[in-house]
Amino acid sequence: MKDKFVKITLWLFFLGSLSGCYKYDVIEEETNIYVNRQSLSLFVGEQIQLTASPLEGTYNWSTEDTKVATVTSGGLVQVVGEGTTDIVVSSGNLSTKVNLTATVRIPLEDVSLTQTELVLLRGTKKSISVTYVPNNTNDVPKNYSWSSENKDVAIVNKEGEITAISAGVTKIIYKIGDIEKKIEVEVTNTLPFRGPHNLTAAEPYELAAANFDIGGEGYAFHDADAGNNTGNDNYRRNNGDTGSTPVEVEGNGGSNVGYTNPGEWLLYTINVVDAGDYKVDVLLAGPSASSFHLEVDGVNVTGTIPTPATGGWGAYQLVSTPEDKLTLSLTKGKHTFKYYFEGGHNLRGFRFTKK
Repeated sequence: MKDKFVKITLWLFFLGSLSGCYKYDVIEEETNIYVNRQSLSLFVGEQIQLTASPLEGTYNWSTEDTKVATVTSGGLVQVVGEGTTDIVVSSGNLSTKVNLTATVRIPLEDVSLTQTELVLLRGTKKSISVTYVPNNTNDVPKNYSWSSENKDVAIVNKEGEITAISAGVTKIIYKIGDIEKKIEVEVTNTLPFRGPHNLTAAEPYELAAANFDIGGEGYAFHDADAGNNTGNDNYRRNNGDTGSTPVEVEGNGGSNVGYTNPGEWLLYTINVVDAGDYKVDVLLAGPSASSFHLEVDGVNVTGTIPTPATGGWGAYQLVSTPEDKLTLSLTKGKHTFKYYFEGGHNLRGFRFTKK
């Protein structure tokens, strides 16, 4: 036990003697001047306070171009002209430069939007772009906002993309600084297909049956059979409507609507340019007698109209009677026109003639 104690003591003595042989080197810490801003981009007429550290130091401030900016002995920079310069802070043999870029302020005066009125189909989206006025403005407020007056009708995100939610009218608002712009947004359940379908006194208007509205089942049409008996929806699809497959549009050019059943219907949005009474003639075909009725803005305005057996599915005949029932009194503006199949027959189209 004693030998072990002696060995430890000697070892500690040896280490102590070694440590006495080393000298510690003193490393001087590198010094520099630090400024609270590394660079500046300011408008002519603006000023900014610069601060150097360490705070207990004594500093000299200067500018390399007094035509661009001046600086006080306390580091207050005043921009006086357009251009670039360096603000120099020094102490003894140390110095630091802060680069400054000065431009003439061009304030934002106004903005323009790509659209101020908008009609959207329920469920669709539309992006709105903003253009600054003047287009070379360099003083644009950082904070802007998009909002909707009625989020049940339409919403908008921070990029200006509007999403149509349900039928109705609302305003989408864009704000930046003191400037405010509004977009009138109408959301509809259907939109005219290959429209507008304008009714005027100048000449009769022929509306193809295959040109019923875009909007899908329950909105633009009702088809009792979800399948397509022709296996062909090229006409609608090729013209931008992918939601009307159940309706049997025959012929690549949309010659007629076929394979119809009682209770099915087609909806059309028409625009009446000249108000008044319009006679409606219906072009249809079928081997057996059938019937239909017409609705305007959701109201049955004709009652049941009987149709004759025309001699075959391709033997089209114009139904023009009874004339009093097939005469529609229409006010100026947009209306919905619904053709309701009370019996099955092929439908080619309609002719609207101002009386």
